[in-house]
Amino acid sequence: MKLYVLRHGKSPSSAEARVTSDFDRPLAAEGRDAVRKAASFLAAKGARPALILASPLVRAQQTAVEAAGRLVPKPAVRTYPPLENQMSGMDLFRHLSEEELPPEVILVGHQPQLGDLASYLTGKYFSLKPGGLIAVQTDGKGKAELLWSANPSDYPA
Repeated sequence: MKLYVLRHGKSPSSAEARVTSDFDRPLAAEGRDAVRKAASFLAAKGARPALILASPLVRAQQTAVEAAGRLVPKPAVRTYPPLENQMSGMDLFRHLSEEELPPEVILVGHQPQLGDLASYLTGKYFSLKPGGLIAVQTDGKGKAELLWSANPSDYPA
């Protein structure tokens, strides 16, 4: 299975966004732009994910919707509570392994969980910026090959 790990786009602080909790922080305009570029980059790499699993936090949900809108065919978006950034990458992978998933899936979530997942699978460290992507081919048993990784500064303008 191919996993595309997408960190939510840049978002303002709770105070800047005038929300009372971290859960409700939205994407910033800059974050939306980075996510659209990430999805276009993903499409240019030949990705055809059928499903996006997203953290329930507002900025991740908005990231998933923005990304889905740029991909053809448009993938389904499903809220996936294990992506709330509350468990290790290894535990997240165990949850994913129990799911019946299509051959290509995008995971939209947060740091440090997403970087921890990618490190667990590949044995490499990643500096995943908001709107950044990591692509891995997994064997389904906890090991994966890194296909590529990119941050917003790597996307074409």
